[in-house]
Amino acid sequence: MAATVRDAIRELLEQTMTTIDTLLAATDRELPMASSHACAQGKDVWTLLTNDIDHEKIHTGQVLEGRYESRITASPMDRLVAEWLAERARFIGSLVGLTDERFNSETAPGQWTYRVIAKHVLRLEQQSLQTIADDRAAREQLR
Repeated sequence: MAATVRDAIRELLEQTMTTIDTLLAATDRELPMASSHACAQGKDVWTLLTNDIDHEKIHTGQVLEGRYESRITASPMDRLVAEWLAERARFIGSLVGLTDERFNSETAPGQWTYRVIAKHVLRLEQQSLQTIADDRAAREQLR
């Protein structure tokens, strides 16, 4: 694991992409298949993966409790980044399971397609980041 928080976050995000690619390539038929991993508790792939989810929840609680007990409160920007990340995960999660055909179809008659919504979210974010960078540069020019 990386020695800095920023590098650890990057490492976790990179692993997230690997895990997503692996899980999206898997099928529902694999879930009831036996797993040899100890965390599957002698059961199946479903048990292994749900154990991994629960395991992460437990350790999230451990980190939050440690921060609480140590009175390590997130700064406003840290809180904003954490909330943005959670919302991004929810948005991506809302797309999981759509077929490519459905992704390119309207959410309802006369409405945007799922793809257009995703593109809109992405473009708005890119524009916001560009505005922040431009505003920062303009402030630097005034110094």
